[in-house]
Amino acid sequence: MGLDYSYTIVIDEKDVDPLRDYLKEHGELSGDCACIRFEIDSFIMKYLEGGYDGTPHHDRAEIEQFIGNDGKARIGCIYIKESKLPDVNGELSVSFTAATSSMSLLLRDSYSIHRWFIRLSKEFHSILTYVDLEHEGHRLIYYRGQEINIELKGEGHLEIGKSELLSIIQDFTDRNRHFYE
Repeated sequence: MGLDYSYTIVIDEKDVDPLRDYLKEHGELSGDCACIRFEIDSFIMKYLEGGYDGTPHHDRAEIEQFIGNDGKARIGCIYIKESKLPDVNGELSVSFTAATSSMSLLLRDSYSIHRWFIRLSKEFHSILTYVDLEHEGHRLIYYRGQEINIELKGEGHLEIGKSELLSIIQDFTDRNRHFYE
């Protein structure tokens, strides 16, 4: 099995149709598959050149087929999955999952893709946006109107349970000098 990294955005469920329209504006959406246009950064160029694979592309025409007239790179298929949250009324999580291990590494590394998801989060007033890096952990990037950067390394936070995790965070903020009143 390969890597299946993903971005997840939690939004008000009334925003799901406008989100689909937004995806169509910024790429293509067909069923549960999106091809999204991103500004090119070095990680996207590495991906287009096959740098995450064992077989790099050396032919310029091979790379240029993924770059549009607007200079943005078309990346996809990125699988889209909408899920109602079981304990929260009126909210929906939408995950954007890489189709390949190479694409997973791209989602993890690309600053341009990170910025695109921050803009998406702002546009749709995301409650929470995070990157699921499977066994590597989670990276929380947006929370209720604020860009954040909180990394939860590994899977330990998943094993201890919700109340214990909240207790740890509370103890940390109570005892860290940066949170003193």
